[in-house]
Amino acid sequence: RVIVRESIILSPSFMLPLFCLLSALAMSPSTVIVGLNGALQKRFILGEGSSLVPGDVHRATDIQFGVGGKGQDVSISLSCLNYPNVNIAQFVGSGYEGDLVLDLLKNRLGESAATSLTTRTKSPMRTCTTIVAKDMATELVEPSGTVTETEKDKFFDILESSVKDATALCIMGSTPPGLPEDMYANICKTIASPNTLCLVDSVTGLQHILSVLSNKQGLLKINASELCKLVAVKKSSSEAGGIKLQELEKAVKKFFEKYKNAKEALTGLALTDGEHPSHLVSIDKEGYEIIQIDTPVLDSAATLYPVGAGDSVAAGTLACWKTTHYKDNSLGHDFTKEISKRIEKNTHGSELTRALEASFALGLACGSASCLCEENSVLQVKDVLRLYR
Repeated sequence: RVIVRESIILSPSFMLPLFCLLSALAMSPSTVIVGLNGALQKRFILGEGSSLVPGDVHRATDIQFGVGGKGQDVSISLSCLNYPNVNIAQFVGSGYEGDLVLDLLKNRLGESAATSLTTRTKSPMRTCTTIVAKDMATELVEPSGTVTETEKDKFFDILESSVKDATALCIMGSTPPGLPEDMYANICKTIASPNTLCLVDSVTGLQHILSVLSNKQGLLKINASELCKLVAVKKSSSEAGGIKLQELEKAVKKFFEKYKNAKEALTGLALTDGEHPSHLVSIDKEGYEIIQIDTPVLDSAATLYPVGAGDSVAAGTLACWKTTHYKDNSLGHDFTKEISKRIEKNTHGSELTRALEASFALGLACGSASCLCEENSVLQVKDVLRLYR
């Protein structure tokens, strides 16, 4: 059989390799979330009205299990937003804990998204425990198991065979023992093209990451305290306290002095600060501009669950950034309409700056919305829309 269309003849002998190519492109994940340091999340719930008192005996009224790890949290938030074509590249430890994490991810993301870029390790999966009291949540973090050279090589073999130029890449958190400092940079080189959008929420091997990014394809999303620590700027308040504007300006200036190639590699810095206002550093050829963005206010009387909120910020920011960059409707009609309204309403700065501001603002709405749900980084679309508006 010969198919003729607009003077192009496709013979049966040509159709087979073409079909294979189209199938490979269809199966290649559009957005890859890198979460190399996952965990089983255990929630130890104290009785109603109980406070956590060091030295006392505490009895739980409930024990809950979920998925932990920054990349895993981003994937979960994106699934809550019904964002399509997302896969997580991850190591999953052995034993009951690793099996449970994988099952939980399959239930949340689907079989392919949870497993196609997964490498199992001989080291056991770590468990992170959150003790939930009436007035606070306390996190206990176990050390990660070591990844062997063979497991690292298998991870890259899977990436190379499964991903062809992802349209978006999200690099999240620290790396487990056994991996080189340039691990994230090598992942970028393996699956990212010059057109791939790269959101980076990590300072691990940051210099290596910036060296492989170009054309302002990166967006660095970290909190203000991390930035100050990275460039040795002392904050006048605690980590939970808000940063002063002059401290932020000093830290941003020192960041660009320390990382000479950052202005070429990054389109901006998205700097969170807990419940305090966040700041977007928009970078252009003239220099950079610092823009304050208020964090959505939540009902102070409500019980809040902040673990994983920062990862939800990354998820919402990436999804909106990709939507505005490619001008698609991946987030759905309601979000697309609200994003367009926000960009049109904001008359300050270039179109790119306004799109970045709208993206980071949506990320902050996602982060706040996730605080209303018990499970890490789970959120309700209606809450995100309400807070974004």
